[in-house]
Amino acid sequence: MEHVSRVVQQPRTVVSRLQRYYFNRHYHLRVPSSPVVPSTHLRPVPLLRTHAATTATNPPSSLIAPSLRIASRHASTMADPQFSEGTDPEQARQGLQALQEQGWALDEDGQGVKKTYYFRSYFKAVSFVNVVASQSSTKKHHPTMTVRIGSVDIHWTTHHPRGLSEKDLEMAQHCDEAAELMGAVEQGQGKKCAPGRD
Repeated sequence: MEHVSRVVQQPRTVVSRLQRYYFNRHYHLRVPSSPVVPSTHLRPVPLLRTHAATTATNPPSSLIAPSLRIASRHASTMADPQFSEGTDPEQARQGLQALQEQGWALDEDGQGVKKTYYFRSYFKAVSFVNVVASQSSTKKHHPTMTVRIGSVDIHWTTHHPRGLSEKDLEMAQHCDEAAELMGAVEQGQGKKCAPGRD
């Protein structure tokens, strides 16, 4: 039983270390056991190629002509963004463009952004969700998240006032940073359900 309790405590320790690292890196909060990293030493987040739309909404690519496949893959990025009241449209457009270059896409209404992250294990996917949840709680802004065995869908939108806000864009960037921290991988490298396994 002692072994079981140590194993059960391990994820909490990992998430705690990740949270400490994440908060020190981005918010310069000082935790006595961790030094603060100056922002001049931070490296940019590498671009992750992820699948922004779910396969449930897209027909198999073998049924679509190549030119149409490209158009349908980027259809959600062509919608006009609907910014929430009080959001500076010019600044938000710049932030949105940077996110789209990292694989984010506008949702169908243009009022939010969405992205799917892929992980090699279910544990990493859930740990990623926990890091995002912790940051969301701090910022008092929460996404819609769907967890699968090797992937996590994230959707950011603002409900009051309705639309895409700068806070959505900021939190989406935090998701990219957390995904890098948790070891996000390309779509084909994510864990998949195998026959006979739960």
